Amino acid sequence: MPSYKTYTVKTTTEYVEFICENCKPDDVLFRGQPVDKPLLPKLARLDLKELTLDAEQKMMREFKRRVVPLLSAQPKSSWDWLAIAQHHGMATRLLDWTLNPLAALWFAVNKPPTKEKGKVHPGVVWVLVPKPSDYAVASMRESPFKVNRTKIFRPKHVAARLVTQAGWFTVHKFMKTQDRFIPLESNKAYSSKLTKLRIPPKRFWEMRFELDRFNVNAATLFPDVDGLCTHIQWLNSYLEDER
Repeated sequence: MPSYKTYTVKTTTEYVEFICENCKPDDVLFRGQPVDKPLLPKLARLDLKELTLDAEQKMMREFKRRVVPLLSAQPKSSWDWLAIAQHHGMATRLLDWTLNPLAALWFAVNKPPTKEKGKVHPGVVWVLVPKPSDYAVASMRESPFKVNRTKIFRPKHVAARLVTQAGWFTVHKFMKTQDRFIPLESNKAYSSKLTKLRIPPKRFWEMRFELDRFNVNAATLFPDVDGLCTHIQWLNSYLEDER
């Protein structure tokens, strides 16, 4: 049985009240998901053509070889390289988190609820309260590809989105003998530090509009032309659950 607790929050007000009452430390991390799926990095969710570690290193080598002309500054460490690749959508062993609970809620509800086989899925926001020993600060000299346990690290400001989204990452340990990563909620070192907040699908549209009133939207979380266009389009049209 999981050792984390699960709650349902039906309104933005309930969500904010829960955060204010239960998330006192400054470094609490949040992750919003439109569907309740395991806390696994994208690399663990791909149907890879090779063994996981072989595919991971192959992708990173190709990324480093081809991306240099596209970057304004050269990354200085493997941690920086990983953060940049993750930021631009490549599958890595990193999982995105944020210090901003409202940003996490937006990522959970910014689109209509997911429907699969006649079932409408609730969204979730995971809350992680780490301990000092969980941070990668003391081991930054080590390779992120050789961490002996899942760690948390704060990336450098290598991209504007990481700043506006208050982005952090978990870097996941790989179980080589099993060729897999362990979901964070199943990890004994983290399960008791997690809380799951379920968001009813019927509340997505309402929370989306309330978050926009607090200036939490695509334009502010993605401070580029793409984010602006997404926000303007949303302001002038209906999503499926908004009529």
